Amino acid sequence: GVTAFTYCFSRHKQQIGMTQMYWFVAFIIVSLFHHGILLADGSSIGARHSYSLTTFDPSGNLDQVGRAVRASMLGAPVVALSIPPSSETTVTAPDSDSESRSTPPEEGIYMCIPLRFLGTNSPLIIDDGTPRIVPISSSICICHTGVGADGRALCDIAVSLALDYRYVYGEEISLEELLGTLAEKVQEMTMKAGTRPYGCALLVACLGNGNVGGDNEGREANMYRIDPSGSVELLNASDMLDAENERRSTVAFLGKWNSKKEQDLRSQIGSQQYMNEQQVQDALISAVEENGDSTPTQSTPSEGKGDQTFLYASFTRKGGLRISRVTRTTREDDVAPSTSI
Repeated sequence: GVTAFTYCFSRHKQQIGMTQMYWFVAFIIVSLFHHGILLADGSSIGARHSYSLTTFDPSGNLDQVGRAVRASMLGAPVVALSIPPSSETTVTAPDSDSESRSTPPEEGIYMCIPLRFLGTNSPLIIDDGTPRIVPISSSICICHTGVGADGRALCDIAVSLALDYRYVYGEEISLEELLGTLAEKVQEMTMKAGTRPYGCALLVACLGNGNVGGDNEGREANMYRIDPSGSVELLNASDMLDAENERRSTVAFLGKWNSKKEQDLRSQIGSQQYMNEQQVQDALISAVEENGDSTPTQSTPSEGKGDQTFLYASFTRKGGLRISRVTRTTREDDVAPSTSI
């Protein structure tokens, strides 16, 4: 009797074990199909790598870094214009009278970015608390777009680097030191466990080292971009010359821009001759408006509901970094007076 009972129990146990094994194998197969491992095309084969910072998918991409780059391209559109040094001191307007002579814009970098207040149009809100353009030294400033909190954190790191460098060496931080150290900080977040990449892009504007000699070598204003992967790219090349063999103005775009309009805006802004800084401001604001991404930011009873507020910044050797708030009044089709901040 005992032998028969033992035999029946062992057979029943084997059947239970085989059933559990079948269910386990079925679960594994369903999981593989769910994650796209068994699919023939490579479009979904990297799903299991999508949340890993340090693991390349089979196509050679880092998915999280790619998503961070896309996040930086969804930020507020930033347009920057680099104007090279010019030997001209005055420009005569078509009216040709004493009041129409104006000073051309100084050599430097001019930037424009629309202000966004998280979908609210309350007249009590004049800023969102995040500085968009931050001075680093007398010749370097940084503008960011993308995830605002990430940009603010990176700007704080850049300011700390500049202060520490000045404390240790007694001089302002060099461009090479700032770009190298800041890019290294950004790249660290692409391979550190328990973190994510920065979801913003930085525009680093530099006026050059200021060495005045027989030519303008070393004085040209340059713009650099640091993306979430930590790579650094020069946005304006020094060998861009116009028909008269002189350096031409260059334009840089960051954030969310219409790819179909970007090339036209680049050639339009870069080839235009500016008689004064007001024309530079109008051209940059018009470019942001033509992009079609800036939305009404705030309105008051005295302003139209379609008013748009922009941050306009001029970064020159003579005037330093000057930031002003400009309100484009669409109701009356003019621009309200700007307010320096």
